[in-house]
Amino acid sequence: HPDVARNLNNLGRAFKEMGDYDGAKSKLTSALQMKQKRYGEAHINLVPTLMNLGDLFNLTKQPNKAREVLSRALKITEKKIGMKHPDAAKILRLLGNSFYLMGDLATSEKLLNKSLDILEQIYETDHPYILATRADLGSCTRPGAAQRIF
Repeated sequence: HPDVARNLNNLGRAFKEMGDYDGAKSKLTSALQMKQKRYGEAHINLVPTLMNLGDLFNLTKQPNKAREVLSRALKITEKKIGMKHPDAAKILRLLGNSFYLMGDLATSEKLLNKSLDILEQIYETDHPYILATRADLGSCTRPGAAQRIF
């Protein structure tokens, strides 16, 4: 049932926020399996769970796994709702963080700038998503990466 999958996704997020990464992975993986069974492999309803898994993998220093699920989420998002949606920006930000963790600062900067471009078209400059993306961009050590922070 879709409510069970949604609740598992929400529980996974809660476990992640509490620092129970094993519990989070279990809930999110179960949610994803249920959604895939119900909707197929490329449905927009998979995206929130894929984003949560990607964030979890980044937090647990597994950027290759994060990149895999986030790339899938981005492909679905681009095809189903387009790249001007806040979810696309969030996925790009998470992917940027994955590449940062892998040491690929150029790709990280590129993805974070794309995320920021989208967010700046949607939100005011002091919106938390913009501020968080600017902070991530500022973490890149490449010259010029932090110039868009302020």
